[in-house]
Amino acid sequence: MGEYLAAAAIISIGTHKVSLCQQTAVDLVAFDADSYLSVQVKTSTLHQRPHRQPSYQFQLAHGSKVKRKHSARDFDIYALVAGDPSHRRCLFLPTAKLCLQSTKRLPPSRFTAEAEVESWHKAVNYVLEMRR
Repeated sequence: MGEYLAAAAIISIGTHKVSLCQQTAVDLVAFDADSYLSVQVKTSTLHQRPHRQPSYQFQLAHGSKVKRKHSARDFDIYALVAGDPSHRRCLFLPTAKLCLQSTKRLPPSRFTAEAEVESWHKAVNYVLEMRR
């Protein structure tokens, strides 16, 4: 479900077309006339723990027994999808900015329509700038 939500978000922004791509580390490929971007989708539901603020926790590492962190060589952008019916929004972050983390925790307030669009533009600009 997360892949479809992320693809819909990217398409609705209107700057890129999207193709689902079920590869080892790549779930989506976003492309325009000049470039393509590989996207890894991570989906989380809202975690409500006693004595803590509700949050979405995303597992960024991979591997069934030993968890390994991804590098910017694996894919370009993480799509972090809030998979609850009340939110169903994405945040996009460049892989290079998260390669030292194995998890990422975010509050529900971060998942807004404005943040979705802004984070996509920032992530795309960052990746394209790093390629130069």
